[in-house]
Amino acid sequence: MAKTQEGGNNSKVKRFLVGLGIPTGVVAVAMAIFIALPQDLQDQISLWIEVQDSTEVVIPPDPHDERRVTSLADFYPSSTTQHIITHDFIKLSYAESHEQAEWVAYELRAEDLQTFAFERPSSFKVDPKVVSGSAHPSDYLKSGYDRGHLAPAADMSFDEDALKQSFYMSNISPQQPGFNRGIWKELEMQVRDWCKQSQQLYVVTGPVLTLRAQRRLGKEKALAAPSRYYKILLDLNDVSSKAAAFLLPNKKSDERLSDYMVTIDSLEALTQIDFFPHLPDKQEKELESRTFKNKWDFDEERFMMRKLMWNPDAAQSRSFE
Repeated sequence: MAKTQEGGNNSKVKRFLVGLGIPTGVVAVAMAIFIALPQDLQDQISLWIEVQDSTEVVIPPDPHDERRVTSLADFYPSSTTQHIITHDFIKLSYAESHEQAEWVAYELRAEDLQTFAFERPSSFKVDPKVVSGSAHPSDYLKSGYDRGHLAPAADMSFDEDALKQSFYMSNISPQQPGFNRGIWKELEMQVRDWCKQSQQLYVVTGPVLTLRAQRRLGKEKALAAPSRYYKILLDLNDVSSKAAAFLLPNKKSDERLSDYMVTIDSLEALTQIDFFPHLPDKQEKELESRTFKNKWDFDEERFMMRKLMWNPDAAQSRSFE
């Protein structure tokens, strides 16, 4: 186990003990005992604490919902679920039969990426707005899958509530470690680079739920592990607008991101979702029928980092998800 993971375990256990009101001296003794335990047992205890946190603590809905999303009405996809959930900075369509969102949509602004002002939450939470009950963090236990973000936490780090809400299970989907920590990570970072160049992007991300799942997770076997994911970007700030659409298999890849570019039209045929139904017809046809591959610059060094470091690291890591 990597040293950073060990440190994360220690901090998580210490916070848990302090939160119980245990005296400082007793906490110190307990931590000394914990550090002396085998690494596998430390990981299991840390995971148990994470599940307890997610079970006992539910972040209530923010009283000031829809701080930004109401201004994006013209850019939301259609829904095949009719279960639309609105949080402060993201909107999603929740697919109950798969226990995850079929899409998550939000606006990404360059000004929001200037600083990461808030600390990343230590655990995932059930989404209080999913009235039927969202997936639970424990559904991933010993599954071999990561809890993969659809709207990345780093895209929401400009606002404390937005960051917390990105850890709702409605924004999480089962991803292979080699995918989540490799090409998906690279794509998320690349999108932030592009946003800094364009100043503003509209982003739609989701799993392809119309294809057969890799596995079904959880006690009820309701949580689907998708075989593919998509991400769509819309840039309307340039003199000539452009779009980008990616369709990626849920597995480790050594291929370039550009190799997975497709048209939005092809994704609509695959997912049965109309991604930009409110755009003017002429503009919608132009943006959805082309790949615009030559309009997007990719970071070659980051691609090499993924091949040489991130992919091997993910393959060698032990997953307790």
